[in-house]
Amino acid sequence: MVTLMRTDLFRLRTLRSTQVVLLVLIAAVAAITAASLTDAGAAGMTTPTQLREPLTASAGILVPVGLALFAAMHVAGEYRYGTMGQRQLESPRRPRLLVAMLGVHGLLGLVAGAVALGIGVAIALPMLASEDLSMGLTVPIVGAVLLAGFCFSLIGVCTAVIFRSQSAAALILVGTFFVEKIVGAFVSGVAEYLPYGLLTPLLRLEGASVGQGPAAASLVAITAALFALAAFLFARRDVTS
Repeated sequence: MVTLMRTDLFRLRTLRSTQVVLLVLIAAVAAITAASLTDAGAAGMTTPTQLREPLTASAGILVPVGLALFAAMHVAGEYRYGTMGQRQLESPRRPRLLVAMLGVHGLLGLVAGAVALGIGVAIALPMLASEDLSMGLTVPIVGAVLLAGFCFSLIGVCTAVIFRSQSAAALILVGTFFVEKIVGAFVSGVAEYLPYGLLTPLLRLEGASVGQGPAAASLVAITAALFALAAFLFARRDVTS
């Protein structure tokens, strides 16, 4: 298992796309935070929730969704180029291979979320201190940002394993957002328990109508369900089909 994870980590480190994606996402968090907090103290930017929302929304939504798409494209790319079949033949215990891929991308989600959040805090604190304001960043909120990055990275891997196509996986991940909006417009309360809808209460953003605890539990449950389906299909599908 450790060897498999080290191999995947080496593969990710040597890909330029990994570096580019991480730099773009972290830079976006920094830019959004800095630009938004220039209005700190003005109308609509006075309460801790309002002040921390640009940071937590970018680090807790933009980064996880970006990493989910990256994980899906990376893993599904192995099916496209035939390397997944070779890896399955080299490692007959398929569940270990799947867990290794999930572990590496989950770790990437945690690290990227922590770095993005840390840089955002480093930018925000001096700006707020000059206005004698505080964003009220607590341990549960920090944990929520990291959980979002971890779970969405795993969701990206599972989506790729289930559909085995880069275009299909990307379409599902992007399309789910719009499907949730449509469902929410017709069925009240359901969209709040779907992946994208859970990010609002999880990060304690304005407009949340679900508690942070239930939101976290729901996101973990959805991730676990996708993992179970991905593991079932990964273990039983033919290597070449």
